[in-house]
Amino acid sequence: MPDQTVSVTFNPGANPQFTFAPDEVKMTAAGKVILNRSPGSANWKFTSGDVKNDVLDEFSSSVHGNGSSLHIDDQFKDPAKTAYDYFVTVELNGTSYTSPDPKIVNDPGGGGG
Repeated sequence: MPDQTVSVTFNPGANPQFTFAPDEVKMTAAGKVILNRSPGSANWKFTSGDVKNDVLDEFSSSVHGNGSSLHIDDQFKDPAKTAYDYFVTVELNGTSYTSPDPKIVNDPGGGGG
């Protein structure tokens, strides 16, 4: 599966502040993880995204649509199945908030579940 879409909800007064649907995405080839602001969400915007422990330098991110979408480009360099924690930073009314760690799983052999 090349591109994967994740719907992100953010509410600074909620617990948890962030929800990701799905919380884990599986990539079986190079592509993008496209994070979209959930419909009806407040006027927050994505400002950045980062993948932890990206030792193969295979991930990059970019903000689109005036902050309504964040794309994480995955070059899929993994020789073995590898799970990566990532986080996003959003801004609401001039304040930045950073999410907990949803996952991207790169699975070169991943045809079925």
